[in-house]
Parts: sequence; structure tokens; C-alpha cells
Amino acid sequence: MKKMGKRATGIMVAAAFMMSAVAGCSGGEETGVAQTGDTGETKYISIATSSSGGAFSIIGTAMADIINKNVPGVSANIEITGGSSENILLAENGSVELAMTASDVLALALNGEGSFEGKQVPEGELMGVMGGHLTTLQVYVLKDGPIQSYADLKGKKVAVGPAGSVAGDAMKTIMDAYGYEINTDWTPEYLAHGDGAEALTDGNVDAVCIMSTIPASPVSTAAASKEIRLLDLDKEQYDQIMEQCSYYIPATIPADVYNGQDEPVEYTFGSASIMIAHKDIPEEEIYQMVKALYENNDALVAAYPQCDEWSLENATRGLEGLVEMHPGAVKYLEEAGTMK
Repeated sequence: MKKMGKRATGIMVAAAFMMSAVAGCSGGEETGVAQTGDTGETKYISIATSSSGGAFSIIGTAMADIINKNVPGVSANIEITGGSSENILLAENGSVELAMTASDVLALALNGEGSFEGKQVPEGELMGVMGGHLTTLQVYVLKDGPIQSYADLKGKKVAVGPAGSVAGDAMKTIMDAYGYEINTDWTPEYLAHGDGAEALTDGNVDAVCIMSTIPASPVSTAAASKEIRLLDLDKEQYDQIMEQCSYYIPATIPADVYNGQDEPVEYTFGSASIMIAHKDIPEEEIYQMVKALYENNDALVAAYPQCDEWSLENATRGLEGLVEMHPGAVKYLEEAGTMK
């Protein structure tokens, strides 16, 4: 049984789904998710995001506002969750209409790997809605400390974000490439990214891993307290990871992004932030929401600058090769001339 991890906002959503279910009994097709019909009653839409204050929760809040203002008869709310992994499971079982996640986590879910070992998501259950901004893996240590490279992390404690976060899977992939076994050769500490930064500066962990846009606020906060060093993968391990994990996207980090970081990172990787939905969400419902989001992208950018990448040009970024696009998204993309 999959733990759904509802939060306070989820209580509101649950109540909304009960109202929607009652309306559905008067003639809507039962699919386990809210249906769009011509009854004139409000349809309640849930967007699975992340912890409060996280990028997904900020973007999701802006998306819900756009949908509420531009899609008649729809009331959208965000659901505060544990992030990418939990969101996939919520979308799989039809508990939310839209779910934000990362392309690499989706790949692990579909393959039953990483945090999804034993919980593989069946092929065809999830469909792509939108491709979004890129996030980059950043692993940082104190500049005046003894750690110079990933090889020096043997026997160390690494903060990897909350349990199930995208950073945790990425860090395990890296340490596996160096031949370091989790909980034997190194110890993951499951701390919120802000707490991880504080733990580093306080000396309670040796390194912090985050998958985020550049610059990342928690990293900037840590660097404002003490100078940091960003670790660079060795070419051998980088090539191995990129060969084995085709869902990762090559990335670099320029010098001087953070205080004390005077060297660029030549070898790291990232993933794409994406929006997915359960296959049974009605075509017209997805079409109307996608249309509203693309045609009001300026409101998304105002809330989160990297949302300029949630554009028609990147409509299938991170989704292509993993899942089929939802028919509602395809309908709008065809109208916009992006897809044929």
C-alpha cells in the first residue's frame, strides 16, 4: 500500500474531492479522478507540489491562480507533499489531477529503481502534460575543510534533502559510481535543504547535496555564512553515470555563483522539472488547463523567474522517451503549431 502523506492543504483537497464525487454520482464516468462535465458545478483540481516554500510549491501556487482565473468552473488548489517521488504515487493512484516531479525521478519510478524499488509504476498509467525548467545537481562542502573531491566523501555524512527527494537518488548514483556503498561507506542525512545548509556550517554534516536551479537559495545562505566549495565529478565517473543514466542532462556551473566558489564545475548533471497526470484525467480538462498556463506564462515568470522555461519550446522536455503526452496537452500543442 502506498503512503499518500497528505498535509494540511490535502485536507481541503480531500473535502473538495468528496464534493466532486457526489456530483459525479449524478452521471459522470467513474475513473477515480474528478471529471469535467456540463453540470455547471465547480470541479476541484489538486496540484501535487513540494514542501512549503519549495520551488514546486511556489510554481504550483502560481499555476493554481492562473487556472482559477482562466478556466471557468474549475477551482485549483496545491497539495503540500514530500516532493517528486510522492507526487508520482499520488498521480498514479488518481489522488491528484496534476503532479509536479523531475524527469530522473519519473524514470526511476517507471523502471522500479532507486527509491521506487518494489514500487514500479505500471507503464501507461501516467502521461506527460508540460515540460519545464532545468535543475542542476550541486554538492558543496566548506572551502576550508579537508574534502576536495567526491573521493574524499568516504566515511562522511552527506545531507541529501528529505527522504525520497531527487537529490538523494542522485547522490546515491554518484557514490555508487565511486564504489561507495550507502550506509556502509557513507551516511545519508535526510534533512530539508535549508537544514542541511545549517548542519554543514555547524559541522554536523560533511557535505550537502541539492538538485535545484542556480543559484539555489539554501546554498547561497550557507555561503553567506562560510565560504564553500562545489565538488566536480571526475571525468571517469561522470562518463559512467551519463552512459548508465540517460535521463540525466549534462550540466556545468560557472565560477563565482556563490561566496568562495572561485572555480567552475565542469562535470555535473541535472534533470527537467515536469508536469504529469493520470491517464484517466479527461482530455478537455487537461486541454483547458494547459492552454491557460501557456497563454499566461508571464504570471508564472513573475512568481518564479525560471518559469520562462515552462514554454512551448520546452513542451516535451524531460517527458519525451519516458511517457506519452496526454491527449489534452497534444490537442493544445497541435493548435499552437508546436506538435504535428
